[in-house]
Amino acid sequence: MFLPRWILCFVLVVLVGGSGWCVPQSANVRDFGAKGDGLTDDTQAIQKALAAISSGGVVTLPAGAYIVSAALNVPHGGTLIGEGVRWENGTSQLYVLENGFSPIVLDHGASVKGLIIIYPNNMDNSNPTPYPPSILLNGINPSVENIVFSGAWIGVSTPQGGGNAGQGLFKELTGFVHHVGIHLDESRDVNRIQDVHWFVGGKDTPGKPSYYRHNRVGFEFGSVDGIIMERCFIIGGKTFFHQLPEKTLADGTKRGTHSLGHHIDQCWIEDVDYGFIFEGATGFVLSSANILIRKNGIGVKVTPQSLFYNGVIDSVQVRSFGEPIVGFEYGCLTPHSRNRLSIADCQVVDGSPALHLMSGAVRANIHDSHFQAVPVCPAIKIDRGADLFTIANNILSAPRAIQDNSGRRARKTIKGNLHER
Repeated sequence: MFLPRWILCFVLVVLVGGSGWCVPQSANVRDFGAKGDGLTDDTQAIQKALAAISSGGVVTLPAGAYIVSAALNVPHGGTLIGEGVRWENGTSQLYVLENGFSPIVLDHGASVKGLIIIYPNNMDNSNPTPYPPSILLNGINPSVENIVFSGAWIGVSTPQGGGNAGQGLFKELTGFVHHVGIHLDESRDVNRIQDVHWFVGGKDTPGKPSYYRHNRVGFEFGSVDGIIMERCFIIGGKTFFHQLPEKTLADGTKRGTHSLGHHIDQCWIEDVDYGFIFEGATGFVLSSANILIRKNGIGVKVTPQSLFYNGVIDSVQVRSFGEPIVGFEYGCLTPHSRNRLSIADCQVVDGSPALHLMSGAVRANIHDSHFQAVPVCPAIKIDRGADLFTIANNILSAPRAIQDNSGRRARKTIKGNLHER
């Protein structure tokens, strides 16, 4: 029976009393011939260093500019680490001049830290080229920390069709990607995403639209076992966070997504069309977010097949550039006894409307929030088909507080709301 190397190492260490079997090793890419001069293709030298370490070993990439022309495969339990690990402006740089490969591929328990991944031939914002993901996750328990992206198409991703990258840590990532920052699908066990900031970058062409401003997604999920996200940021893009309605399998066919709860806290979103989109079968807790969206955008769009794992929005502010927006939109596509959404202690400015309960909005509990709408719109709009909802103790700032089309048969409680004209 085949056993993974780390299990064999563990067994051997126990049997021999820890006498040196599979002791982690370290290597420096310069000792294997890497130049880091920005002129030499250092792919083979770096890969030789990675092949030389045992489980848990570390390969150091000293300060320099390393050209790579093929994937660098970080082995099981191994770490590829740059010199002077820091939040940004690192000194160890990987230059990707050609298309067709992911420069970093992580095996089970592998990690990469302290690098800048640069695509010098993909800086045209009006006409970027699709590239494979900069960091491809081929195993469980990956760690991606202190990475700066410059001109990447996709930052970090599981393979097409998904892959188990559960127990992953994605921490202190920054820089510029054109299309998707982090994409996870089929990850089992909770992943942690902390302090990931997607900024503007590349080169704008006067008179031509920049792709990323209306297409970029900061965080994108197929079917996952849950996400813990803290202190993340985006400026410029289409959507900050998207739980997809369906996923693409390896053979190209489509299938609906099913994700356990997302727990999201202290995020800051600027200049997007959508702050959060929750689709598929899912659940979430969203708290302490500041969302600045463009004209006719939506702060939090909750239109899943079902909210199988509950939905909670707390202490979230949605505002605009002084133009009409929708703060919160809710309506489940499929009836389910667990469908439920709670919104509390939130604020919406320039709503059109500030809150929209659509057909399929059931078990909505809306309380202790401030909803301000533009003059021609109600603060809250309720469509026919909404049911089992409570709207209580809110401040509604609009000429018309509530437009209720749910009908007389809808089970509802509307009380204690203060209407400010």
